[in-house]
Amino acid sequence: MLSRDSRLRARGSFAYVRAHGSKCGDGMITFVAVKGNCKRIGFIVSNKIGKAVKRNLVKRRMRGAAAELLPALVGGQMIFVARPGITGLTYAEIKSRMARLAAKAGFLKSV
Repeated sequence: MLSRDSRLRARGSFAYVRAHGSKCGDGMITFVAVKGNCKRIGFIVSNKIGKAVKRNLVKRRMRGAAAELLPALVGGQMIFVARPGITGLTYAEIKSRMARLAAKAGFLKSV
């Protein structure tokens, strides 16, 4: 599970990252990030995804994938935004898409 210190929670932090961050995405997930010293990750899952049960499922999967990717990420504030259609993806597909987007944006350490 993603620790509390690693989560992006404040509204102002989300707004800063959305305004100043570099963006990349595919059809299901958008990645927005600003480089910095600490590693903090936030998630946005809107009502367009579905009812609360579906949104919570997507958030749990994204948090789990982010917790596994956290050691390989470089420092910064990051946001993963879920797009409609993500409910049809499995956990492994979500994790691979998140890793691919982080690497594309230059936030994944080369291992």
